[in-house]
Amino acid sequence: MIFLALVLACTKPSLPMGEIRDGPWTRRGGRVHRVDAVAFQPIDPPNDDASWLKDAVGDAQWDAGLMSAVQDLVGASSLTGLLAPRATDAALARHGYPGQARFSRLVNKGDRPAALIEPAVQAAAKGKVDVALARRAYADGKVLWILGWAPHRAEMDPIRRDIPLDGGITVRADLVDRGEARLFLSRPHGTVEEMALTSGVARWVDGFHAPGEYRVEVVVSKDKIASVVLLFSLFVETEVPKVGRLPSPPGVAPDPAKAEQILYDLVSKTREEHGLPKVARFPLFEGLAREHAALMAHEGVVAHTIPGVSDGVEVKAAKLAHPRARHHQNVAAAASAVDAHALVVRSPAHLANLLCEKCSHVAIGATLEPVLDRIPRLFVTWEMLEFPQGPPREIDHYNR
Repeated sequence: MIFLALVLACTKPSLPMGEIRDGPWTRRGGRVHRVDAVAFQPIDPPNDDASWLKDAVGDAQWDAGLMSAVQDLVGASSLTGLLAPRATDAALARHGYPGQARFSRLVNKGDRPAALIEPAVQAAAKGKVDVALARRAYADGKVLWILGWAPHRAEMDPIRRDIPLDGGITVRADLVDRGEARLFLSRPHGTVEEMALTSGVARWVDGFHAPGEYRVEVVVSKDKIASVVLLFSLFVETEVPKVGRLPSPPGVAPDPAKAEQILYDLVSKTREEHGLPKVARFPLFEGLAREHAALMAHEGVVAHTIPGVSDGVEVKAAKLAHPRARHHQNVAAAASAVDAHALVVRSPAHLANLLCEKCSHVAIGATLEPVLDRIPRLFVTWEMLEFPQGPPREIDHYNR
């Protein structure tokens, strides 16, 4: 499976603070950026809250595109509005931020949200992160804070966000951590295309023959660990989506058993939409998938392996059954089954797992996180399975 984080920078001669539009360029925060481009946009902290956040996180830089996305989300939200995948994706796409951004929210009486930034602080301990923070005050004295942050693991040349039909783009990324880089392109229709990418070398990408939204993702693998370094949308003869009103949270926690059935149905529907056959449920591994979801929920992390806790489903499956299967795993946490599936589909590398052509079976496990102070999130594990030596059978206890 895969995780992605990517960084782009477009730097021009130093200019005064503020924003001045000049043709296709915007002057913002002492730098110049394409208005209609996908690019990282580092600027100086624009206010006291921004300076506090940058200093509190550590190795952080304020990004103008990410800031605009956060401001859109604050404007579309209420005190209870959910940061749903469609809303956050639309905000990022509108402002051309190219990294794999995470968002979180907090409502308080106006104090700076120190409890909100801990994940960003932990990420900054491993390398630079892009950050942005916005707030919205209400008449009753409550203040809504929304934080956006993303690991900054690459630099990249700007790319036009809106490209012509039958056009092409050049993708050039300078990776912070060198490793095997792969570029995934998800088209509006059809399977996901995968191609090699070399750090610092431009890659020509074409095939934009149909109108719609295209998703681009760059993944770097090092020491068997995959990381997302770029994740963004391009638009061919179609409007960039607007951020609609953020949905309210569910009144009750989702039922994990019903969620699993919904997820099975969504996998089948997604494969059918891409011209692929359905896959059958594989009950033997469902318990392992459910166990991994429960371990993630207990630890509060989304990961394929949990150090000191679990080596992952594939290792446990090899001890449970023979012959070995090939696992294409996705993991996620969301407010509902539909949102969890949306998170996966919006990532081309994760979507490629769902669209595995050689996979014949799937095992899905879902469980709720153990919290009492709010509606719990649903943690999900997908195991897309191919059986090159035939379906595995459980090993009896004597031989195990």
